[in-house]
Amino acid sequence: MIIGAATVADLDAIDEIERHSFVTPWPRATFEAELSRDIARIDVARAPGASGVMGFCNYWLLLDPAHATGEVQIMAIATHPDRRRAGVGAALLAHALAHGRDHGARTAFLEVRRGNAPAIAMYERAGFRTIHVRRNYYQDNGEDALVMGADIAPTASSR
Repeated sequence: MIIGAATVADLDAIDEIERHSFVTPWPRATFEAELSRDIARIDVARAPGASGVMGFCNYWLLLDPAHATGEVQIMAIATHPDRRRAGVGAALLAHALAHGRDHGARTAFLEVRRGNAPAIAMYERAGFRTIHVRRNYYQDNGEDALVMGADIAPTASSR
């Protein structure tokens, strides 16, 4: 799989994946705005030799160069329904975390619905742990949000 920065040409595919993946999808305009935001990044995954988007990850790099620290905030990650359970989401997550680490981020955070067991399992495999529960967070059904965090600082063996 090939992972790279999204462009305006990818927005239709991102919008379609978003609508198939979330109860309350973000509007296309949100992703358009993310493409021009300095702290934001949207990466897309494609099959080699294919132009179609298999999945996307929208994340923020919140860096503090003066203190050589920062964090990755995962905003959204989703895979096209035809490509789920094939490692696309995990690859996008790993790519976002590596990108953040390469730019000085030492931690990563995200929010996920308590009932989204497949996503929670993927995040836990990537080293995330629940650090807080936001009770009745989601307005559509009152579901709790789990705030998950991970230490992504380079280790001595990864330097």
